[in-house]
Amino acid sequence: MASVYIENLGCAKNQVDAEVMGARLEDAGWTWTDVAEQADLIVINTCGFIEPAQQESIDTTLAFLNAYPDTPVTLAGCMAQRYADELAGGMPEIAGVFGNREPHRIDVVVRRITDHHAEHGPLVWVPEGEPVITAHPRNRLLSHPGSAFIKIAEGCNHSCSFCAIPSIRGRLRLRPVGDILREFRELRAAGIFEFNLIAQDLAAWRDGGDGFPALISALLAEPGEFWLRPLYLYPDTFPEELLAIAASDARLLPYFDLSFQHASRSVLRRMGRPGDAAAYLALIQRIRAVLPDAALRSSFIVGFPGETDEDIAELRSFLETARLEWVGVFEYSAQDGTPAAAMRDPVSAQLSARRKAEIEAGQEQIVADRLGRRVGAEYTVLVEDRIQGTEIALGRSRLHAPDVDGLVVVHGCPETVVPGSVITAETTGVSGVDLQAVFRR
Repeated sequence: MASVYIENLGCAKNQVDAEVMGARLEDAGWTWTDVAEQADLIVINTCGFIEPAQQESIDTTLAFLNAYPDTPVTLAGCMAQRYADELAGGMPEIAGVFGNREPHRIDVVVRRITDHHAEHGPLVWVPEGEPVITAHPRNRLLSHPGSAFIKIAEGCNHSCSFCAIPSIRGRLRLRPVGDILREFRELRAAGIFEFNLIAQDLAAWRDGGDGFPALISALLAEPGEFWLRPLYLYPDTFPEELLAIAASDARLLPYFDLSFQHASRSVLRRMGRPGDAAAYLALIQRIRAVLPDAALRSSFIVGFPGETDEDIAELRSFLETARLEWVGVFEYSAQDGTPAAAMRDPVSAQLSARRKAEIEAGQEQIVADRLGRRVGAEYTVLVEDRIQGTEIALGRSRLHAPDVDGLVVVHGCPETVVPGSVITAETTGVSGVDLQAVFRR
């Protein structure tokens, strides 16, 4: 029986695609292996969002080609979708290039690659249409135990000047509520406790006349204990009905990832964004008025064309007032074909790096303060790992999204606490971005 190894790069949406590809190949008779040396085919699920991610995809591909010269290597994912011809022409030693629009058809692509004659160069399969988003049942997850991502939509209809996602992922496609509920129930039956809902913008989801809060209510109508964590919400269209729902049902976690991107009105307008610092601070105030224990995350771009010292000062002031629990800071990376790539007044790489370091340094004390307020509280913790030979477990509470925030370091855990366990721990202190805690039950 032939075996396939999948190297996944990039975001949670890419991870779901990798899980779908692995499951589809298993259904077609392949064995999905974790050991590249044992594979008859290597699939690299590339990321193409920003330049560092693109370089990582290229470096990873070259490393696999060098390490396994006799094993066919196929590129999939976002970079494959965006630069199919360039990759096929620049790396003729790869077996194929498969875009990101139809991950559930990977078996068809692999079959064609097998029949393809190498002397003709890599097989390129990159559909340009907008197929209906399909959720193939996933037999195996690449998440931490007990956690899963559910993609409720694909693509994006926003027109931010810096972003190539609409060209990479396509226009917005939505999954109907019944399809999402079916997958939710299947994953719950498989033992999943935490459900991280993802899309480029969750607030854009619709099914008929029902918006995102209706989907949340439908999921919460299911019995039993679980977590729903909504990720990636545009602040300008934030559905505030979620606040009352979260206040009345603890299974909807009071955790919101709000895509602010900047605080300066002039920078935001050049980004093609409608918000400003005052509107964002008012939204944060409304969220915390209803949910005082809410954890808020956002990402910011520094070094955008035309950004001034005054703009950065406004961003620093905003962050000092907003007191967000979690912040990601990224240096602007020009994307081919976007309006921002043609803008004048670029910011130098050195200045962008310095501004990034300044913002991150200022945020460190804010994080310490926000986490310090949690000391002495009890939290439900989903365990991700054990430190071998100790009574220490590493996990996440409702304050922590997978892979991007800190952890809860739980001491005094019995042997019965294993990855995937859901426990209660009392917080005792703060270490950097992590909470220290002791096991309670």
